[in-house]
Amino acid sequence: MVFPGSPPVIALQDISLTIRDKEFLAIVGPSGCGKSTLLRLVAGLLQPTEGEIVVHSKHPSQAQRDVEFGFVFQDAVLFPWLTALQNVILPVEILGKRSPLPVQEVEGVARQLLADVRLHGFEAHYPEQLSGGMRQRVSLARALVYQPSTLLMDEPFGALDEITRDSLNLLLLEVWEKNRATVIFVTHSISEALFLADRVVVLSPRPGRITTIVDVPLSRPRTFDMRFLPEFTFLAAELRKLLQLPAEVYES
Repeated sequence: MVFPGSPPVIALQDISLTIRDKEFLAIVGPSGCGKSTLLRLVAGLLQPTEGEIVVHSKHPSQAQRDVEFGFVFQDAVLFPWLTALQNVILPVEILGKRSPLPVQEVEGVARQLLADVRLHGFEAHYPEQLSGGMRQRVSLARALVYQPSTLLMDEPFGALDEITRDSLNLLLLEVWEKNRATVIFVTHSISEALFLADRVVVLSPRPGRITTIVDVPLSRPRTFDMRFLPEFTFLAAELRKLLQLPAEVYES
């Protein structure tokens, strides 16, 4: 992926990757290495300068039209004049007849998703009445409401405090186990990537190339105690060594 300019910016190069159906894949790497660009290429929001991307045997633009993707950003991006429930329902209303979820089922599914993310009783609250972590949980429920096959998450917990982030990591895994979409999760945190994912892809500094792909040998369901296991500590140290940057850069 090359962005035009003087000189042109080579964002990604020599990327070859197969993501398994229903896999939880995490992507880590230094700032500016193309992690978010890769998500946008998969979603069909950008077109690669060279090469091909296939999503369930389709071009990304076709997968987009077929409503294959749910997207969760670092900012919750909620409409302030809509309640939590209305924000979750909104994508289905926008999709109209293209939505795979029948209209008569939307509110029930939305309410169940809000319950799944521990927001039962907050359906009528507006974004300004919710904490940052609660808004991000609404964003997750919204991304799942039309039951996408692929969930793209671009540092969704990066702006939250550590306690809230840890709580949402566990909640995300619980919701994922129930919905089982394929997840591509971008993060700066090595610990977060190893805790959440089946595999971790490490990108080099720009131009982003795949340095290594690590299989995470932790069983599911995951618990925070697993972060203290020798294999977890060893993998985290190995990834930091590959990235050749101080540990604090990847824990921010």
